[in-house]
Amino acid sequence: MILWDDGGYELACDHFRTFERTGQLSELEAAINGFRALASTRLDGAVANGLAIALWSRYEVLGDRGDLDEAVTGLRQAIGRHPDDAERLPSYLANLAGALRVRWRATGSGDDVVEAAEASRRAVEVTPTHHRRRSARLNNHADGLLTVHLHSGDSTALDRAISLFRQAVDAADAGSDDLVNAKSNLAEALRLRFQSTRDIGLIDEAVVLAGTVVPGARTRALRARFQSNLALVLLARHSATGRDQDLRTATDLVHQALKESPAGHPNRAERSAVLAECRRLALVSSHRGARAPHRLGTDRASGLPFLVRRKGNRLARATEDAVRSTPHGHPTRADALLKHGLALAFVDDRAGALALYRQVAEEPDFPPRVRVEAARLWAYEMAARRNWPAALEAFRLAVELLPRTAPRHVTQADREQALAAFAGLASDAAACAIQAGDPSLAVALLEQGRGVMIGHALDARTEVTDLEEQHPDLARRFDELRTALDAPSGAFVQAAGLSGERRHALTEEWHDLVDSIRSLPGFARFLRPPAVEEFADSADRGLVVVVNVSALRSDALLIAGRTIVPVALPELELTDLADRAERFRLSPADEIDSVLSWLRQVIVDRLPLHDAPARLWWMPTGPLTALPLHAAGDLMDRFVSSYTPTLRSLATVWQASAISRPDSPLIVAVPSAPGVPDLPAAQDEADDIATRFARPHVLTADRALRRSVLKALPRHRWVHFACHARSADIDGEGRLVLWDHLEKPLSVNDIARLRLAGAEIAFLSACETSAAPPELTDESPHITGAFHMAGFQHVIGTLWRVGDRTSQLVASHYYDALAETPSPAIALHTAVLKIRATHPAARWAPFVHVGG
Repeated sequence: MILWDDGGYELACDHFRTFERTGQLSELEAAINGFRALASTRLDGAVANGLAIALWSRYEVLGDRGDLDEAVTGLRQAIGRHPDDAERLPSYLANLAGALRVRWRATGSGDDVVEAAEASRRAVEVTPTHHRRRSARLNNHADGLLTVHLHSGDSTALDRAISLFRQAVDAADAGSDDLVNAKSNLAEALRLRFQSTRDIGLIDEAVVLAGTVVPGARTRALRARFQSNLALVLLARHSATGRDQDLRTATDLVHQALKESPAGHPNRAERSAVLAECRRLALVSSHRGARAPHRLGTDRASGLPFLVRRKGNRLARATEDAVRSTPHGHPTRADALLKHGLALAFVDDRAGALALYRQVAEEPDFPPRVRVEAARLWAYEMAARRNWPAALEAFRLAVELLPRTAPRHVTQADREQALAAFAGLASDAAACAIQAGDPSLAVALLEQGRGVMIGHALDARTEVTDLEEQHPDLARRFDELRTALDAPSGAFVQAAGLSGERRHALTEEWHDLVDSIRSLPGFARFLRPPAVEEFADSADRGLVVVVNVSALRSDALLIAGRTIVPVALPELELTDLADRAERFRLSPADEIDSVLSWLRQVIVDRLPLHDAPARLWWMPTGPLTALPLHAAGDLMDRFVSSYTPTLRSLATVWQASAISRPDSPLIVAVPSAPGVPDLPAAQDEADDIATRFARPHVLTADRALRRSVLKALPRHRWVHFACHARSADIDGEGRLVLWDHLEKPLSVNDIARLRLAGAEIAFLSACETSAAPPELTDESPHITGAFHMAGFQHVIGTLWRVGDRTSQLVASHYYDALAETPSPAIALHTAVLKIRATHPAARWAPFVHVGG
């Protein structure tokens, strides 16, 4: 046995450097043996660190998880031996963070993500501002936050990572490895941000950055990594712009990267997935060109153009290789299996595709997002075969998992984006249940799969009196968790980067706690949507009409107490409805008469409402949420209509105390503000309303500031806004336009995160406060919905733009009526009827009441 001294340490380092330069595995083995011999006789952090880095490198060549696990252990030991060494500790921390992130890519372990983020943060914290390794450690910390985003979907972590990557680029020396690494990582982060923003400037910048680092790779392994990363950003730009050259270049690059990634290589899984995506996009391009089959030839067996089918087979082989290269436990294995299933479906291997859909959907350790998509594909395949019981099994699983795709620990914007990917899923599931003869299950599926964010808000307001009496410790912890999780979303990823992960851990504890509470006697339905039977005691309040729209079928479900009456609506077709809703959204004044006539014909006239009570609650789904269903036919003459996003939210309002007239409502009026047209009637409206109360709290003009309004809202049961509003659009979320809106608007998220005990009425005398983005109609992510989420039992909003003087007139009539009736819905109905005779439908029909 060779005895190693300090010279032995240098010799081991020399062997490792030679390996890095030449790629000779024998040199790496010599380095590992040298470090091991030293470690057996010398307890030193430098030796532990050297051995760990060498083992990590061998893992990246041979893929033996044991090497990576030993590397992590060794780096932890190095840190433990030098906790106060200002020179060596940052390097050990940064190396540990990198090794943990590599292990996360193999296992998907959330614990590794947390520890890696903490280690990378500490490394930056103990590195002086002008230290020569500052750039590398900023890059390492940013990579930790990028991993947080990849693991949890938290966009605030991604935004922070981009900022740190830019700092790392700025801090790096020209031509250094640090600069190359920071640019490569910044390019990948920009690609991920582009996926949600679709800002073409981001992806163009990413292409430039990723392209500049490939020539700067100092090893073949690094070059392969940079080539694969460049291929990814080029594919993203191809998807956005259709540039064929980007697709061809990406395919060439990933082929080159795969040559350096033989079977068993730790990065083969990701690179095989990139090649599969190249094949898929090439197939999409060919399929678009398949309209000229005489030029391509046709495969007699499938009827597909021959070239398209050949590329389909190549895609299936590529996705099969991606599956084969992705080990069990790898974070991308679920995606690899699902994409292979889609490829098999394209080449008509329906049985193979279906087996993979079901495998992915039923695997509890796979990400919820991928499981929902797989279950949805499984359900659609069964529906296409008209096997409704099997389709219903898959739909039930998809809807059950859907809320888990939008967990509490991410921002509202992240949740909206996640849920938008599955728009219409609950309606399809309900349609399948109706087709299978179970309308009660249809209602339950709609409750479970729609209004997920409203459900979170209702959870936060849940009374726990019974729980406090019987299980005070559980009630106390429940209250602590919901208070923490209800804080503003953006506050959870600070400069340190760990708060988001603590929020993730709290979310997991929340789910475990709720499961524990539900297992207790008498608490099985804790935080669950109400069963239809729970409406029995409120049967005399009126009739709830759910209008479910799906490509499978469309129906109305009339709910009165325990009774559900399904009514088929065969003329209500989803594609036609979507087209009409889009035309209406663009020009309501031109389309209103046509839309009202159509709604009467395809829906209202088919409903058995002759013996219905005078109060109706509408719960439309899909594109129907954008249309004035309450104003169709003779409904205004026969009924007082309200809307509700979910049955649970309606039941919550019904269970609340009756409203009581306050002395001091909050009145916010913005007759003028920078950058928007004046609203002269807004001041008159506020003055008129103020005279009706003893001590109104009025914020107008330059006193109507975001911070002032947010501070005042919790102190008032009634609020009235007279101002401009903006619905959600490509520039951002819905918001109310206050005096300081150019600095910071009062957004949907600001309002929705409030938890206002005792809030009763919000009157939003502004434009489009009830208009939701087409892809999020199931979630009510508009201003009206935000006030409802915040706790207001009754919210009056508008479906489209309203005139300044019309809004003032409706508000005046409304408060006149509210002095005579305790019902805000009846008061609004009375006010609208008064102006209906002298105004066209486009002027009075946009006003709607949401709540009880």
